Amino acid sequence: ATQKRGFQKEAALELALRPLEADYDVIIVDCPPSLGIAMDAALYYGRRRRGEAAGRSGVVIPVLAEDSSATAYGMLAQQIEDLCEDLSLEIDYLGLVVNLYDSRRGYVATSSLENWKSLGDPKVLAVIGDLKEQREAVRKRMPLLSYAPQSDQAEAMRQVARGATR
Repeated sequence: ATQKRGFQKEAALELALRPLEADYDVIIVDCPPSLGIAMDAALYYGRRRRGEAAGRSGVVIPVLAEDSSATAYGMLAQQIEDLCEDLSLEIDYLGLVVNLYDSRRGYVATSSLENWKSLGDPKVLAVIGDLKEQREAVRKRMPLLSYAPQSDQAEAMRQVARGATR
């Protein structure tokens, strides 16, 4: 039998958020795209808890309609699989969000989008266009929902949050 590694680092985020959980119906953890301990902590927090129905917790994965994103998705999926195996976890894939999509980028973008949609599981929850508001919010170091709360992108993100948590 292999020995399971400790999970103190992975549980740090959960310990920090535990006092807030009673005050919220949903907690969304937005992680930077990395394959390090911060991602492990977020994945651990998003695991299915004992007695919890499937699909109530899990991960929503943003992707781009380009080949490099498919490679990164594969690496993340492997990280999720390894974490689940190492710590005996269940992590549900709630869906994908294709972000910064622009069909004017041609065949690479359109064929990549079709490839994401054809996965079926996890399903594509939304396709969010490459509009100026998101890039401006990043430049101003503001959350999109504060910078441009009425933008198409902000509304799409609200829909994703509502749909992924049902």
